Amino acid sequence: MINKDTLDKLISAYKDDATMLEIIFDQLKTFEDYHMAIYTMETKVKIYNSEILGLSDYQSMVMELDKKRTMCHDSVITAVNILNRLAEDKGISPFYEGTAAFERPYRREVANAILSYTEDIIKQRK
Repeated sequence: MINKDTLDKLISAYKDDATMLEIIFDQLKTFEDYHMAIYTMETKVKIYNSEILGLSDYQSMVMELDKKRTMCHDSVITAVNILNRLAEDKGISPFYEGTAAFERPYRREVANAILSYTEDIIKQRK
């Protein structure tokens, strides 16, 4: 659902505009922030428990981690919409070919596409 060619075309379209390239980068950065928020939450929940931290502290930790993950997820959805708008402004096909909305099931679909895209970037590193 992620159109990788669109990103290349966006970079090319804005190659002489450092401000726009930074905006594109900032949107892409939200993908890894979201990935890290998930990883942090899952890792801490696995390592710590209410017996170690106490029930109240454990619940607070989980609530804060979930809040951070949700905020990062919302940022990803916003970033996808921005990238799609930038592409549309240049007559380029959408970066994300789906519904980038905060409601379910779209929220999960965007997340899965972004996580898959991020994993592909890491697998293809040089």
